[in-house]
Amino acid sequence: MTEHTFTALVERYLGLETFEVTEELLNLCGATLDGRALPILKRRLREEEALAPKLEARGYIRMAEKSQQLVASLIPLIAALEAQTHDTTN
Repeated sequence: MTEHTFTALVERYLGLETFEVTEELLNLCGATLDGRALPILKRRLREEEALAPKLEARGYIRMAEKSQQLVASLIPLIAALEAQTHDTTN
């Protein structure tokens, strides 16, 4: 199994899991989130910001709300990681 295949399987699984299970797995494996995650998180923010209005316009209210919740959680997370990265580079 290639690393890319394994990564894709992990991403698919985690995408279907709840945040509680994902957090437990990350804690167990010793993973941390740092400034290296910023490009991915910023991309997700742009994607969700663009998606929410489209979903709402099509009448997918619950999906639009979920997208807006993701945006609301990504903004402070990105800000915290940027501040953390800025603090460690100074």
